[in-house]
Parts: sequence; structure tokens; C-alpha cells
Amino acid sequence: MKAVALLALAVVAVPNSAPISFDMKDPKGVSGMSIKIDSKLEPVRGQAVGVSGNIAFDVANPEKSTGKIVVDSSTIRVGSQALTDAALGEWCLDVKKYPTVEFAIKKVENVKSAGEGSWTADVTGDFTLHGVTKEMKVSATATHLPGMLKPRGGMPKDGDLLRIQSTFKFKRLDFGVAKDLSTDVIGNEIEIDLNTIGVAPK
Repeated sequence: MKAVALLALAVVAVPNSAPISFDMKDPKGVSGMSIKIDSKLEPVRGQAVGVSGNIAFDVANPEKSTGKIVVDSSTIRVGSQALTDAALGEWCLDVKKYPTVEFAIKKVENVKSAGEGSWTADVTGDFTLHGVTKEMKVSATATHLPGMLKPRGGMPKDGDLLRIQSTFKFKRLDFGVAKDLSTDVIGNEIEIDLNTIGVAPK
């Protein structure tokens, strides 16, 4: 009986380590990413707001987290409306044919605490843009905010929030984006700053 009691106590004492499933489509529409492209002739700044996807975040073991971040390509905006229309067109991003930009997690490593409920990590995943998929490693920060869904507003239910932040770079020519356009006009290197929040209603 004593052994059974000790086992029961151990089970109660160990927190639930099951991953929490977060819907990365923020109901308040705050999530997004900024876009930076430097060049000699036309430095470009832009943004995208159509972030969705799902992250199964393991609070007890963040390195076991899985999931995917998806961005609606049609929500990308760069510079003027004329420049945006051109960027979304067939010769460049071709958003009608390739409607999403995606990052699918394959491995999470080098996890380090960044404060209460927050971790930094190196995340390896498949980055898909313009119909081309390449493996990429990025640095990311994840912050788990338990019980903060309702206080934040926008949803009447209780639940948790998960904030994901990451800044990374890639070369557009590696993905066949506007491959005939001079890099003097639009630079080859694109910098992304992703800042998104997911919800897990209870």
C-alpha cells in the first residue's frame, strides 16, 4: 500500500508533459512578419499578415515540439501598391500558383532558457517558397503564456498563448524568385522578421 501511495504521489507531482496544440492563426490578427530587401537601386521594406499553421509545443521538453508556420502569400505587401502588384505577379512570387510560404519543423536543438516560460533554440526545418523547398536552420524564441488567452482579449475562452519570434535570411534566387531581375534593382538577400502568436483554448 505504501508503494502504491508513493507512486500516486509521484504521478500527481510530475506536471503533464503532453504537447499543447497551438493554432497559429491569431484571432486578433496581430501576427505577422516584416520583410527587408536591400539593393543599390531599390531598398524594399514590406510585411505579411496572413500567418497560420499549428505548433505542438512541449513545455516540459521544448526540443520535442513539432509543427508548421504558414504565411498566405497574397497578404505580402512591399512598398507601393504598384510594386506589390508586381511582386505578387507571375514573374515574381506567382501567388496564384504558389499561395503559401511555409516552414515545417524537423528538429529543435540547443534549447536554452530565456527567462520564465521562454526558450531560445536552433530550429531546422523545410522552408518552402515559390514551389521550392530547402532545409534551413534558424534561431527562434518561444514564449509560453499559460492562462493568458482570455485576459488578452479577442476570445471569450480560457487558454494559453504561444509567442514565436525568429529573424532569418535567405537568397531569393535560390528559390527562383524573379530570377531574371538584376540584384542591383532588387537585392538577392531577403531578411524576414517573424513575430507570431498562437492560441490554445481550453
